[in-house]
Amino acid sequence: MMRIKRGTQVLAVSVGAMVAPTPAVAQPQLLRGSALQWQVALSDAVSTRTASHNEFIDGDFSTVAVQVAKPLVRWRGATFSWLVEIQPVIRVLSGAPPERVPTLANDPAEAGNPERLARYSLRRSVGVGIAPFGAEAQMPLAAHTHLIVNVTSGGAWFSQVVPYGKATQANFTVAPGVAFQQDVGSQSAMAVGYALHHLSNASMGGANPGMNSHLLFLRWTRKR
Repeated sequence: MMRIKRGTQVLAVSVGAMVAPTPAVAQPQLLRGSALQWQVALSDAVSTRTASHNEFIDGDFSTVAVQVAKPLVRWRGATFSWLVEIQPVIRVLSGAPPERVPTLANDPAEAGNPERLARYSLRRSVGVGIAPFGAEAQMPLAAHTHLIVNVTSGGAWFSQVVPYGKATQANFTVAPGVAFQQDVGSQSAMAVGYALHHLSNASMGGANPGMNSHLLFLRWTRKR
């Protein structure tokens, strides 16, 4: 009799554990009506290389950017936003690596045309860009410190071909980045970080050497 009673108690405990309410799983919170966040970022390249062969370019790439972030979702403490970037000022110094400059032996059409050959020299150009397809995640590290992970994607137009040769003045762009952000008061924040800025014209071979710029950036954010 004691065994039956004990077995009944064990069964009751097991069933109770199965039907007992479990802690609620955190659900994503939609941030309807969230305020836009305005940001200004300054960036400069520490290294520039071709995208096609990862060859060193003795150049530079710097930008002034205005960003607008729209917070959309908060989940497990992280905030996810839609990010749009406009670059009203882009300054580029680019040219061909020495081994990519055409000669009469390997490319007489390019080497024999002074105007075409000039496109391989180190040249300065300016441009503008817009990246409407972007996203950003802000993850808290401390009370007023966040880890920022973002990416922007769009296009840019330059006064000369970038980076050199058979490339074009118009290019597609994509730039993933990571940064640390510190609150400055209740309405502002400053961030310092790194971004890999890639541009290319979507062509193949020598018509699309592309350019990868390793950027360090400083960004100010107006939260509300």
